[in-house]
Amino acid sequence: MDSSQNIAIEAATDGACSGNPGNGGWGGLILFEDGSELEIGGFESNTTNNRMELMAAIKTLEKLKQFKLKKNFKLRTDSKYLIDGYSSWINNWKKNGWKTSTGKPVQNLDLWQKIDGLRIHELTMEFVKGHSGDKYNERVDLIATNYSKGKNKIEKNQKEDINQSDIEAPQEIINLYSRIELVSKFAQKGYLLTTSELCDLLSVEENNYIREMKQFNWRNWIIKPTSKKLWRIQNNNQNPQ
Repeated sequence: MDSSQNIAIEAATDGACSGNPGNGGWGGLILFEDGSELEIGGFESNTTNNRMELMAAIKTLEKLKQFKLKKNFKLRTDSKYLIDGYSSWINNWKKNGWKTSTGKPVQNLDLWQKIDGLRIHELTMEFVKGHSGDKYNERVDLIATNYSKGKNKIEKNQKEDINQSDIEAPQEIINLYSRIELVSKFAQKGYLLTTSELCDLLSVEENNYIREMKQFNWRNWIIKPTSKKLWRIQNNNQNPQ
């Protein structure tokens, strides 16, 4: 991904925790003007939901520093705790020496100070109701939940004192895994695709097979044209239809 050319147009974040405190995960998603996307996520043990919401914002803000941002950029989250802290509470905390209005220490101070240091001019945070059908919120919720369940953790026989919140699978592998999962579902359901949709799904450019509407193989699947100039995906072990 060329950070000098890509313009980020929107982002979404979410955190999850099993037990609160317990094993937690965070997820972030950045959308770009050219239609590409970047997903990130991580795991942390013995944490809280609020800390994972903040960690998701921290890691996403760090990534956003690498790209040009659309004017009036929005980071969408279902955490009012994050939004209120970023938008207003931090200003008062700083005036009070990082104390609340009642003089108590700010909870999760280490993370709030990191967020304050990563503040991006003109970036605003927008609330989206969780589990309301918003596809990007659902995506980051899934990333965070998967990490909280240990699906992307290091192996148990590795040292427990490793900072697991900094562990990320290579983005190319995450994207490939998501693509393969989708291709498998399209094959199972028998959905038909246009040429443009097929190229987007497989993340390929039009080649001679596609332009001439000829059957070809992609990984574990057979990509077949239909009489209506659409495409069908089949498993290699399926009988031709």
